[in-house]
Amino acid sequence: MASLELKQLVKDFEGTRVIHGVDLQVAHGEFTVFVGPSGCGKSTLLRLICGLEDATSGDILIDGQRVNHLRAADRELAMVFQSYALYPHMTVHQNMAFGLENLGMPKGEVQRRVMDAAVLLRLDGLLQRKPTQLSGGQRQRVAIGRAIVREPRIFLFDEPLSNLDAELRVSMRGEISALHRRLGATMIYVTHDQVEAMTMADKIVVLRAGRIEQVGSPLALYNKPANRFVAGFIGSPQMNFFDADVGADRRLWPVFGGSISVPGLAGAGTVANGTRVVLGVRPEHLRLEPGGDALALPMTVTQVEQLGGLSLIYGNLPGDAGRLTLQCGGQVSVRVGDTLTAHAPPEALRVFRQDGDGEALTS
Repeated sequence: MASLELKQLVKDFEGTRVIHGVDLQVAHGEFTVFVGPSGCGKSTLLRLICGLEDATSGDILIDGQRVNHLRAADRELAMVFQSYALYPHMTVHQNMAFGLENLGMPKGEVQRRVMDAAVLLRLDGLLQRKPTQLSGGQRQRVAIGRAIVREPRIFLFDEPLSNLDAELRVSMRGEISALHRRLGATMIYVTHDQVEAMTMADKIVVLRAGRIEQVGSPLALYNKPANRFVAGFIGSPQMNFFDADVGADRRLWPVFGGSISVPGLAGAGTVANGTRVVLGVRPEHLRLEPGGDALALPMTVTQVEQLGGLSLIYGNLPGDAGRLTLQCGGQVSVRVGDTLTAHAPPEALRVFRQDGDGEALTS
């Protein structure tokens, strides 16, 4: 395993900048996930690390050594792609051994590495099968095994589960996480699925338009998002947002009525009285029962999703104040067209600037 450091990494395509001066450190043995919407630059960043793209400027360091000048084959990295890219005419054993044989590795060493990886991935009973005889999950394990046999310094995964169905994705998430624990390897994983990021990562890197928005542990990003973009991207269902004004007494006055004092806002000294801000609250933090100093959020129900163990209620706030999503445990007797009031505890509210990058104003 190895450490990775990016210093002011920049990538331009035909005069258009797609990666804007990225700085990042990945520690030995860390599972780091790049996450963000389509087109944010996460796959491009991965290709720069592995050498499939050349950096316009900046440095890529592996274990403190600059590798910009090294070919992809010489960086001692292994990449698992979204497509399995298995040779259909070869057996599982041959697919896993092919790269090592091309390097001229002794047959005994090739056999040892293939068998070790096969046992680790529970493929030892499938070595003589061809890809068409395997399930999607088994094919993905073969692709991962092909990376493991190279004994790389860093594993790179580019949305490896995108082609699998929902149930298999959940299973493979667990398998890749277990593999990381067994190998203790440094892994960098790219996904657009924030659930994958939250459940697998030691550290998440949230990207937008070729820039890093925030880096931290899954729960750090969930509990203390740096800005409105991160708050809206991390968490499912997405955080609710609505406008409010800062009052003379430092209370917040939502545009649809009511007021509330939010812990931590008092320290935001740069927010003047009368400033329009954005309030955020996660659907799972709302409740139907009033209590304490909770903010009342009147809503008209537009959709109800009964999922058995939990229910999602969607509705509109008064006027044009926006939409609201409420997550409840268990089952609810609510219908489309009903009016009800959700309640947001003060400690569950987050405050963001309305302008600029939507910087968080609460600690």
